[in-house]
Amino acid sequence: MRLLAFLASALLLVVLSIPVQAGEAVNVPGTSWSIEPPPGFALTRDPITMFVHPSKSVLMIMQAAASPLKLSELGEVGSMQGQGNNVARMDEIREMTVGGRHAIYFKGYMTQRNSTVYSLAIEGEGSNGMVIAVVPANAAGAVDQAALEASMATAREVKQTIDQRAEALPYRFDDLAGMRISDILVGSVAIVTEGPSGAMASAPDQPFAMIFVADSGGETYLDVERDGKQVRARITQEYPDAEFLGTIARDTKRGAVLEVTYTRKDKETGKPLGGIAWFRIDNGKIILMIAQHPIKGYYYDRLASVRDGITLK
Repeated sequence: MRLLAFLASALLLVVLSIPVQAGEAVNVPGTSWSIEPPPGFALTRDPITMFVHPSKSVLMIMQAAASPLKLSELGEVGSMQGQGNNVARMDEIREMTVGGRHAIYFKGYMTQRNSTVYSLAIEGEGSNGMVIAVVPANAAGAVDQAALEASMATAREVKQTIDQRAEALPYRFDDLAGMRISDILVGSVAIVTEGPSGAMASAPDQPFAMIFVADSGGETYLDVERDGKQVRARITQEYPDAEFLGTIARDTKRGAVLEVTYTRKDKETGKPLGGIAWFRIDNGKIILMIAQHPIKGYYYDRLASVRDGITLK
């Protein structure tokens, strides 16, 4: 899954969290799912929506289109799954029923991160939910595994439209330039596009953009060298084949914005794609928008309108 590299990096961040009462169902902001968080875990929206333990263990819910779950497609016990730092050895896998819905449970060991990963994928009616928990080895004694797994099994679908989910985002779009929000990943990352498909990974003939918001870490001004290096690294993490064309600072109606342009190829079709990433610092937050578009056609102005329409709540 292309977003896993970003998620894995997010797990390592120290975040400001909101206490929640264990044992009480929480509607996870930006998703169509609720869960009763395990003891000691607190909700955060920065940089993604997840529950964080003082030990830096985390629990999150990812949402995907509704589709049948097939045990045969997930590999065998003992096999290695994933890529790079996110490779995990599959130690346990089984089918189960959660809230009357078909589900698949997986437990493994992330060899590069020295962490145990738990996953519970649930077939919902309108969407599939995947509860993921990561517990570093040095935190194993601080987190009750039984309570963690019991919490994961409390996940339930709560039907919401994409507009209702978008209301929970920590930012809003003042101008979508005729485009639409097609999906929201891990409660905080909006996907914007036009056209029939909402899947960024499988529709190379449509323009798309992903929007991330996170704490700036105390930085208050844009630095082309410092921030350009970080943005290029972020893009390379997501798209290893990216070829960078330029990194500049632009003056916009939102102030100074870093712009990184690049090209890459669609993994499935091999079609060339154009890419633009914009980065700005706004009131203690960073706003990063990563866009892709077909090589043929002109999309810059519309995507820039979306960029300038992002307002923190």
